[in-house]
Amino acid sequence: MAKDRPTLTSLSDRLARKASAPASEPETPATETKPKAGKADERVQIIVRMSVAERKALRRIALDQDTTAQALAEEAIRDVLRRHGAVE
Repeated sequence: MAKDRPTLTSLSDRLARKASAPASEPETPATETKPKAGKADERVQIIVRMSVAERKALRRIALDQDTTAQALAEEAIRDVLRRHGAVE
């Protein structure tokens, strides 16, 4: 004989009670945790494909220089742009 399973209605009632219970700590919205800068970040995302060995080497260099692979990639892109006179 199968055990009686709770109905979806009872489940939704339990979840509603849980959601309406006061939280022990007030939640801070994600927008409030970020510091407000003068203007929004206007950068765009690009995707770069590289071999596993290249990624590993890039991460090792970043670790050695106490920075991130992201920062190294941005620096490299700015260097190429300067070399080609696209930015100052």
